[in-house]
Amino acid sequence: MPAPVRRLPAQVRTAFVAGLAALLLCGGGAAWLYQHVYEEVYRTSEQRGIELSVQLSDRVAAGKRDITDDLFGWPVIQIDRTGRVVTASGGALDLSGVRALLPPPPADPATGRTGGWPEKGTVHTEGVEEHDRARFHRPDGSPQPGPFDISGEGKDQLAHRQAHELSHSTMTVYATALKTPAGTCEHPTEPDGSCRSTLYVLVPPYNADQAVDALATPLTAGVPAAALLVAATAWAATRRSLRPVEAIRREVSEITDVSLDRRVPVPEGRDPIRSLAQTTNSTLDHLEDAVDRQTRFVADAAHELRSPLAALRYQLETALVHPDSIDSTETLQDALTATRRIHGLTEDLLLLALPEHPTTHSLIDLAGLSRELVHEYQLLNHPVTLNSAPDQAPVRGDGLQLHRLLRNLLDNAVRHARSEVVLDVTDDSRTCTVTVHNDGTALTSDECDWVFERFTRLDEARARDTGGSGLGLAIARDIAHRHRGTLTARPTDPGPGTTFTLRIPAAPDAGQPG
Repeated sequence: MPAPVRRLPAQVRTAFVAGLAALLLCGGGAAWLYQHVYEEVYRTSEQRGIELSVQLSDRVAAGKRDITDDLFGWPVIQIDRTGRVVTASGGALDLSGVRALLPPPPADPATGRTGGWPEKGTVHTEGVEEHDRARFHRPDGSPQPGPFDISGEGKDQLAHRQAHELSHSTMTVYATALKTPAGTCEHPTEPDGSCRSTLYVLVPPYNADQAVDALATPLTAGVPAAALLVAATAWAATRRSLRPVEAIRREVSEITDVSLDRRVPVPEGRDPIRSLAQTTNSTLDHLEDAVDRQTRFVADAAHELRSPLAALRYQLETALVHPDSIDSTETLQDALTATRRIHGLTEDLLLLALPEHPTTHSLIDLAGLSRELVHEYQLLNHPVTLNSAPDQAPVRGDGLQLHRLLRNLLDNAVRHARSEVVLDVTDDSRTCTVTVHNDGTALTSDECDWVFERFTRLDEARARDTGGSGLGLAIARDIAHRHRGTLTARPTDPGPGTTFTLRIPAAPDAGQPG
């Protein structure tokens, strides 16, 4: 489609294309109808030409000299074997060089017959013989008006006008070989007194032209009218169809960050526009949820950072105002602890702000990583054991992030366990699964979802130095999602305690993992 057309509005572009298609289709149909009607009517005229040739042949065989077409006055000419015109009618003789234009005579009729079967041919007429121009034309060159009397001079004038209508056209001609018995022909051509001649009947396009002329006006006016009607209908239908799109655009343009609860109207029709509206509303739902989560996250982050910052500020201000009444070593130690807490919280927030997918895709052995962490926690006298694990459990991802994930799970389990934390690692060649079970107080079904929310603490009575920042499990689930995996929690059955389950797609076709 040309660039200027692509820049037009959709309804105008659709109307243009529909109108052009309708013009081509209707124009092609009109041309076919015009040609079909012409050919059918002319075929009927050719059939009459055969019948007229047979009728006139019978007249010639009966010795009659009047061989004119009494019904339509079609051009007829009879030429004997010497080249002499025996008789002619319908303006045939007024055509310039007509005898040279006619097809050659057919074979003589069979023995015992006075006429053969008409043979079809074609004649391409030229101009009109104007040797007696003043007789048939006005001084200005226009033809004389049609005569009221078709005898004598009027008959010749009518024949001349017919010749003008036949000039410069292609017509079908039927040639019939004739044999006139002796005693009935005026100029014998045979020793026995008989005549041999050829009867030519020319089939003019009168009837076919009249038939298509009757169609020309309605087709010429109807085809553009039909194209305009289709274009107008397409324009109206497209404009009506695009009204929901305009409503969606108008509604979206009015949505701001303080009105994310607004939704676009969904049309009733089961069409792509309805799907667009539903997708737009779904996107707005996700956007509203994301903004809500971001708002809560910023508020929670500000709240979590406010306390250690306030404590640090108080300690430093106190040290400056009363330098003699404090223990500088203890003050610096407390300030360092608060700074570490702020640094850890900041690192957690930065980790949550990373892209959704891991930056590296190394081959990591979850089984080996689990063994290392269990050994580390055992050295710290934590009750962590590895119940079962395959030799290898290879996955693709970021080793540091997966290490952080498992460590967060173990830290959470150790914090809530009463007596033991148990790990299990399995690999079914499609999924690597790590379960971390602690025998502490079991989570409820609602808490199994809430525990992964950022800054969530289910035990607000804990001391801050043992309760954590509330980001560990949120970070763990986020890392799992980045590795196309899942992290869930459920009460252990049979209890007591809670089991966290990590599932990550395995990499069975990999080599030795790192």
